[in-house]
Amino acid sequence: MKWFVCMLVFLVAALGSHAAPAVRPFEDYQVILDRKPFGAPPDRPVEPERVTPVGESFAASMLLSGIYELDDGNLRVAVTDKKDNSYFSLMVGEKDADSGIELIDADYEKEEAVLKKGEEVVVMKMGSDSSATQVLSTTEKQDRIKQAEERRLSYAERRRQRQLERQKPIEIPKPVLTGAELEKHLQDYQMKVIREGLPPLPVQLTPDRDAQLVAEGYLLPQDEEGYELDVEGEEDYYEDFEP
Repeated sequence: MKWFVCMLVFLVAALGSHAAPAVRPFEDYQVILDRKPFGAPPDRPVEPERVTPVGESFAASMLLSGIYELDDGNLRVAVTDKKDNSYFSLMVGEKDADSGIELIDADYEKEEAVLKKGEEVVVMKMGSDSSATQVLSTTEKQDRIKQAEERRLSYAERRRQRQLERQKPIEIPKPVLTGAELEKHLQDYQMKVIREGLPPLPVQLTPDRDAQLVAEGYLLPQDEEGYELDVEGEEDYYEDFEP
């Protein structure tokens, strides 16, 4: 019996010395997992965005009927609703209160306008039916809205420059000739006009210049009071033609 007890104690001691080792923490394996030994997981398939067909959009019955450039450089567009033949006009950045349609952007040269209602943004061509209308995707919508904002900033800067130009005082150009130079120029031009037989200017010639034109035969001599003197032989000339 004593021998059996000793063997039992020996077996328990032996089993205790061969106990299972402690489990290592999971963090020790994170380095291996970060290296992705089995490769990266496949990307989830991206579902294509559903773009609203033109026939189902708010612009299905709309017609871009006019684009006008205002005096300040801003643009105004006219939109006609073919359902009831009604129309409304908007400037860039304005929203129609009845329809809720907003004019995001307009291009006079391309003859197109970008309209927005709710989350839908469409591009309409001037005078075209709905087949030429384009409903923008999310990416296209973001790009066009960004372009419109940049265009508005450019327009605001141009408008500011126009206002500054209007506020500048008007500079009256100075005459090229003044004083004695101007008087001499007018006298010379008056003599030229008289020599060419054109109507004279309201400029009084100096006595010397007047005498010169008389000597040249372009003017008749005058007395001190400004009356023309009779030319010798003039009466005989008219007497020859009396009936």
